[in-house]
Amino acid sequence: MTFIYLLPLLVPMPFLFHYYETSQYPNDAPYLFIMTLVFVIVTGLLSKKVKIRYMIIANIFSVIVSIQLGEMYIIPPNDIWFKPFRMSFVIMVTGILIFLGMLIVRSIFNKRIFELK
Repeated sequence: MTFIYLLPLLVPMPFLFHYYETSQYPNDAPYLFIMTLVFVIVTGLLSKKVKIRYMIIANIFSVIVSIQLGEMYIIPPNDIWFKPFRMSFVIMVTGILIFLGMLIVRSIFNKRIFELK
């Protein structure tokens, strides 16, 4: 049953974030931050039932897949889009930040304060 809660963690969200930003709406991405925040909150809530080591493994897998997909499908609209860092580094940092957000949401909602008696 915990495998079902692990599935949202396998979504390559760092790739989707940068693909949406660079390829779909390079000048303006109005819902990008809000949808990323919703993803972090939902996956953080669902990950309450998953062990931390499985979350870390799933996040590493997601970042690796995101980097591979980014190298294949993301074409920056201009040369300075990912300067001074390379695209793979930016995708990796985005994956780490999303993972930290999930851990924060998970830790907030794992407290006994929010459980109904």
